[in-house]
Amino acid sequence: MAGRPPLRIGAHGKITRIDQGGGVWLARCRFRDLDGIVRIVERRTPGDVANDQYGAAAEAVLLDALEARRVAGAGTITSSMLLPALCKVHLDRLEEDGRSARTLDTYRYNVAKLGTWIAGIRVGECTPGRVDAVLRSMGAAHGTVMARQSKTILTGALGLAVLDGALPTNPVKDVSTIKAKTPPKGAPSLTAEELRGLIAAVHADPECVRLDVADPITMFVATGLRRSELFGLLWSEVDEKTATVSVTGKVVRVKGRGLVRFDETKTDAGARTIPLPQFAMAMLRRRVEEPHPSNDGVIFPSSRGTLRDPDNFNGQWRAARDRLGVSDVTSHSFRKSLATLIDDDGMSARVGADHLGHRHVSMTQDRYFGRKRVHTAVADLLDRTVTNDE
Repeated sequence: MAGRPPLRIGAHGKITRIDQGGGVWLARCRFRDLDGIVRIVERRTPGDVANDQYGAAAEAVLLDALEARRVAGAGTITSSMLLPALCKVHLDRLEEDGRSARTLDTYRYNVAKLGTWIAGIRVGECTPGRVDAVLRSMGAAHGTVMARQSKTILTGALGLAVLDGALPTNPVKDVSTIKAKTPPKGAPSLTAEELRGLIAAVHADPECVRLDVADPITMFVATGLRRSELFGLLWSEVDEKTATVSVTGKVVRVKGRGLVRFDETKTDAGARTIPLPQFAMAMLRRRVEEPHPSNDGVIFPSSRGTLRDPDNFNGQWRAARDRLGVSDVTSHSFRKSLATLIDDDGMSARVGADHLGHRHVSMTQDRYFGRKRVHTAVADLLDRTVTNDE
């Protein structure tokens, strides 16, 4: 006589509900743990449920407990698993792998929005056509950027399903490319003359000085730092003898914790030492003598001495730039401007990548060097070579 078929690792058997009396039920079942051992798991009606009719509340608690015992990659992802649950497994794994808190918050926000279109879809129902329809709906409702983020999340989540044998291939691979209706404008880069004029303008503007916007803008121009990096700079990282500053951390707002300075950068290449021009060193020397108390030792704290929120600064700069007549100049413009000046001076893309903290030189070349510039040197070259004029 054939015995009972074995449970898959991470699977449970039939759930039995047992009436304990007084509106309390016991839900129990067999569960095969990750070590391969089958154990009995049971849960009672929660204390905050006054009358658990037919034991539904007890079973819900039991199912939650079973889910908590499962770990992705151990054969627990099945074709019947709901897609939102798979996305949660994927995000939990990203957190275990050390993905930044800011990225995880962004992804979780995205998955919450994505839930409108995937709430009832199971892993086995994820065909390229169905995923494509989901992403198109996401794009129509929330824009191209969130649609692309959704594609990234689903690629990783369904990749786990392939690894676990729940899908033969990743359906996202065959989804059409997500294109914006209009290409992104991007932050403009400024010329050396424009940067010089902007530094003078912010220091001459009383509101920029009062809100401590002028000095950070000067440092942006001098370093091309990311906002999170600039507001994570410590006084202890400035070396006046060598006129350098070391970038070792960043300030990020973490959900449930507020602003946190992490002793890490966006990428490994982000940890770097940057030489400072004399106008930046002069600003720092002056700033040392001024009252800018900091609880954390940062160079640019908030008005209360705490860590400064990069997003709040962005709002202050947005108001200032409109007032100064440079409404399209964002904090990213300073990174792009520095990269373009490096390129114009004949320095290599490797120099630009090292200075800006890019992992790949191609990123610096493709996205940061200014394009559509008028290169008079080309006309000079043609004059010399075609007409032989010296």
